[in-house]
Amino acid sequence: MGCVQTRQYEKCTMISCEVKYLIPELVQAIKLAQQCLYSPESPIKLTPIKPINRIYCKIESTLPSGSVKIRAIYNMLYRLQQKKRHRGDEELNLVICSSGNAATACIESLKLLKSERKLNQKQEGIASELVQDDTPTDPGLSAEIKDEQFQSKIKPYELIGKLIIFSKYVKEIHYTNDLPNVTIMHSELNKNEIEKEAIKYSEEMGYDYLDIQNDFDVFGGYATIGFEIDQWQVLTNTKIDQIFVTLKSGAMIAGIAFYLKYIAQSKMRIIGVMLCGTTRKDATLCQQIIEGFIDEILYVTVEEVERAQCELAKAEEIAEFNCAIAYAGCKKSQMKNSLVVLSGGNVAVKDLETLMKKYE
Repeated sequence: MGCVQTRQYEKCTMISCEVKYLIPELVQAIKLAQQCLYSPESPIKLTPIKPINRIYCKIESTLPSGSVKIRAIYNMLYRLQQKKRHRGDEELNLVICSSGNAATACIESLKLLKSERKLNQKQEGIASELVQDDTPTDPGLSAEIKDEQFQSKIKPYELIGKLIIFSKYVKEIHYTNDLPNVTIMHSELNKNEIEKEAIKYSEEMGYDYLDIQNDFDVFGGYATIGFEIDQWQVLTNTKIDQIFVTLKSGAMIAGIAFYLKYIAQSKMRIIGVMLCGTTRKDATLCQQIIEGFIDEILYVTVEEVERAQCELAKAEEIAEFNCAIAYAGCKKSQMKNSLVVLSGGNVAVKDLETLMKKYE
């Protein structure tokens, strides 16, 4: 199998002291995240690749932003908005470091929050008018007319407050031209230096910096994947023995693993998949969590990932490179009764066509 590192834990006992201390907050974050899901859950279906049997895929590209990151960021912004409202502040002025999916998820989340706020205001206004108006009318018709008037006033590009995106690869951030609330700060620095620059900017401007690696609400948002997988197994009477997740920052796999192994007490194995030659980042909250729950780390090559992308594309399932890492790992392991989390499908058609020609 090559390039494989395995660690077996007995009943997930190897949890750091820091994580044990934080467990009540982690559990609370998951409970809160389950209360504010923004859309129907992403589907789970059998792999479209015919030669591979009994492998399921959880398709996160069906979510509003086209990737899994909206789970984390919507939950983070929803909680942040609640905290700011409690202080009498209605604006969400934000700074984020992103070259694509996180920025897109942030934009979509802010659109959703804007629409939800206007919907709540509309409903409150209708309720107030119905209470004050004693004339016999048809409340249903009245509400329908007001709904049409309300919808005509909503501009799809409106966001709550301002969003500042620090990025090195500006071209990867899509459809921001029609968003007057969004500013892209281009930087030639490396990722760590860009993050420092963004944090400094947020402090000087008094904006909120979105730390998508160490935030409890980010963790809680990703944990909803574990909840949905657990519920799906019960409802469909399907047994999954292992789950394959791309291991990059560790935030997503940490949320999934913590829910399934600590809360659901599942026996399934959690397998993180990485590119050969890559290393994990310095210890973060998420890295500390997965140390106690991940069962195996599997490494794959760039070619294996690209071929996995091509196979999925031929079966009409679009997968980003980082997303296809988990799928390539599952193929390499040849384990049945497995589930792969396909985390996103935001890939340019031209890039995919070029890749498929490469492996014809």
